[in-house]
Amino acid sequence: MRRQTLIHLACWAGALLWAQPDLFFNQGALVYVQSGALVYVQGGMQTNDNGTNNGVLENLGTIRCVDGSGGYRGHFKIGQGAEVNSRPNSWIYLQGHYHNISGAHRSTGTWNANGNTTLGGTIEFNGANAPQLVAIRNGSGNSQDWTFYDVRINNTNTNLAGRFVTIDCEGSDYASDGTYTGPGICTIPVGETYIDIWVGNTLTFVSGRIHTTGAGLGTQLEVRVLNPAANAVVRTPWAPAQPASFATLDPDNQDRYVYGYLRRNVAAATAYPFAVGAAPIGTPPNGYGLQGVEVTPAAAHYVRVRFDPTVQAPFTQPPYCRPGDPGASRQYNPLNNGRWEIMPFAAVDATTPSTPSGPSSVRMYNRTVTNATTTGNCPAAGTSTGLPGGSDPVWNNYPTNLCYVGYNQAPTSGLLTPPNNCEGNSTGWDVTRTGFTSYNQNGTYFYATVIANNAPLPSEDIRLAAAPTGAAIALTWEVSPERPEILGYELYRSTDGVAFTRIAQVDKQGRTRYTHRDEYVKPLTRYFYRVEQHDIFGNIRYSNTVEAMLPGAGESFSVQLQPNPVVTEAQLLVSLPAEGPMSFQLYDAAGKLVVKSDYTLAAGTHTLDLSGILSQVAAGNYNAVVSYGGEVRTIRLIKADMAR
Repeated sequence: MRRQTLIHLACWAGALLWAQPDLFFNQGALVYVQSGALVYVQGGMQTNDNGTNNGVLENLGTIRCVDGSGGYRGHFKIGQGAEVNSRPNSWIYLQGHYHNISGAHRSTGTWNANGNTTLGGTIEFNGANAPQLVAIRNGSGNSQDWTFYDVRINNTNTNLAGRFVTIDCEGSDYASDGTYTGPGICTIPVGETYIDIWVGNTLTFVSGRIHTTGAGLGTQLEVRVLNPAANAVVRTPWAPAQPASFATLDPDNQDRYVYGYLRRNVAAATAYPFAVGAAPIGTPPNGYGLQGVEVTPAAAHYVRVRFDPTVQAPFTQPPYCRPGDPGASRQYNPLNNGRWEIMPFAAVDATTPSTPSGPSSVRMYNRTVTNATTTGNCPAAGTSTGLPGGSDPVWNNYPTNLCYVGYNQAPTSGLLTPPNNCEGNSTGWDVTRTGFTSYNQNGTYFYATVIANNAPLPSEDIRLAAAPTGAAIALTWEVSPERPEILGYELYRSTDGVAFTRIAQVDKQGRTRYTHRDEYVKPLTRYFYRVEQHDIFGNIRYSNTVEAMLPGAGESFSVQLQPNPVVTEAQLLVSLPAEGPMSFQLYDAAGKLVVKSDYTLAAGTHTLDLSGILSQVAAGNYNAVVSYGGEVRTIRLIKADMAR
């Protein structure tokens, strides 16, 4: 069905309004775009004031300003003293620049004009041939005069370097490849200033970026999001894509983020994604692209984040970043992808950092790193001590394989403090740091990731197992050692392996082995489980994820394999109705028998360790055939390649 096109124009005495193929110019008229109406202009649209309450645009429909012939760009301009009121469900599309020259563009707050009392609407930057400019002059001091409601960045320039919207002064211009070509008109009346992009509801990245560094301004402004919802900034998918190599930039990470400052309104105990990064073109540091970070605050305030590609110098700290541990200090090497500046503020327009507690955690997505392994896995984990089996000199026979550590940088050193609270990761892709009492724990607001490849941290594995038992699923987890600062454990269950729900809480009991029965389960349904370990510092450590399923009614013989895919450890869970022989056979993709093992088992549920058997087979896809009492069960088994 073709959309209805209707423009209702109210022209007062002395007002002037005309249209031509490349320009829509309103000099002191009331333009009323009704709901469902479309205004399509091949060129720019400009609204100017011409006296009290003149030069008004009421938009309840759709306005499209597209690039036209004769060099006209699809600009949208609001002159000094003019008014543009965007109403709910309205849209403004522009392929050129957005200029608000001390006028009023009201999209948020309350504004009663021409019978309309609500505000909203979407402004979309969908340029296809060149970068786009946002130039807003603040003359009134009222943020309602320039705060957008919903903003969509959908610049589809085929040249990736020029696919962005930038904050700059009016008249500035950029070539299609992003090259700055003109300084613009940066002199403005006394008492006015160029301001940031304020977003009242949502900021959605479809294609393109926002650059907060204006070449003509010579300074950095910000993108400020007032909506405290975690999904107020939309990038799909949110997390940066993991590239094939730790040292490469995935194509998906070259687009859809803020190059510069992003400030968000945050609430306590919610993880907020900050899609920030550096320029996507060229070699590092300009070629880092999206370098995302998540911040979970401990209290409500505003958080401003930017990515800084400055590479940090190595530093020395006590081993395992635990003051008082024996041994000489070791060298720690920060990853050379840069760092994040994370600062708290009490208000959206505050210029001095505030002092809230926390943050609860900072999660860093490290991309394009050249001074670590190409896979991001710990190099030679657990072998640097030279002891038999790679055991640790302080933690006895416990392996040391947590090589990546998040830290809050200090002015003159690394300082991995808070003390006795040093989380490690065996892979450098996603690194979390918790336990901060303040944002500038060590005197700065910079956060980064360090690799402790010559003194990796001790592992603190929580090994979870799940097996059907009667009408319930029995869960068992082991912790070794259970540290003094542990508070307890939370059990989570899922039916898809993605969305988990808490089902139980278990306080610390000084054990190395804990058990729980999940009786709220149904037969023939796959259940996934994991355990969260909580300590007094606010840290959370996760167990492995396991799955289990109750057999169907009348089913006498069931088998399950976990985990699958198999890396180094694997268990076969078997339920038998009576004592008898059972056979396990493994066939490769060509149907050749590669492993066979026979068992004699009593009635009941058994956990058979297959780690020794499967360590002898190469990575690949297999069929595991389990036979008992004339019945056969077949399981698809995947052996993962540890080297990848």
